[in-house]
Amino acid sequence: MINGAVIGIVLDNQDPNGMHRVLVKYPVDADGELKSSWVRMASPMGGALRGLVMLPDIGTEVVLMYAYRSMSPYVIGAVYNGAEDKPEPYKNDDGDNDKRVFWSRNDHMVIFDDTAGAEKVEFGAKAPTRLQIDSAPLWDRLDAAEKTLTEYSDKNTIWEAEETISIKCKDFKLETDSTIAVEAKSDAVLKSGSQTEIKSSSSQTYKAGSVAINPGSPVPDPAPALAHPAHKHPPTK
Repeated sequence: MINGAVIGIVLDNQDPNGMHRVLVKYPVDADGELKSSWVRMASPMGGALRGLVMLPDIGTEVVLMYAYRSMSPYVIGAVYNGAEDKPEPYKNDDGDNDKRVFWSRNDHMVIFDDTAGAEKVEFGAKAPTRLQIDSAPLWDRLDAAEKTLTEYSDKNTIWEAEETISIKCKDFKLETDSTIAVEAKSDAVLKSGSQTEIKSSSSQTYKAGSVAINPGSPVPDPAPALAHPAHKHPPTK
């Protein structure tokens, strides 16, 4: 029987019964390797059809607690040990403890930044530079201090919906380094409440089966002809 907590090193995280368990070895002096049975993980909100499903990698140092003075342990968490396991990318360098960081081994990163006057939440996929989300090829920044949402991609961004995508704002600016292509399978409507201006530095081409310009307006009455001045034949001085 063991009373209290001990540390262990994860040997295997592929549970043969798929029950979110790990196999642990104990770093003690013994003849041969001293291993645990398959150990259950303590998981936030763990239960039927819910919970945080996240297993420690092989080689991770974990803390085990034993139930009822028995030899049945539970993994209650993992610890940094100052050797290979270090608290990268955030070490509370300034002592203010303003950041909460979730970080995976391939540099996927979520940062909750509580810095006064610079509050934001950031997401990055493969961000190689420490605490710099914008070093990733894909990243999002929800800047609460500046009230700005920024999204960036090194390559393509695709938005797709089965129904409607709606964008509503005060001013809308669309800018590209090359071309803009807009295609509608049915109708296309461009409407402004005031003026509409179309400019090009070269040529413009319009193609249609028929073209109607302001078709709802009545045809204006022609202006009366100007009166002919009096004249004689042949002209006289």
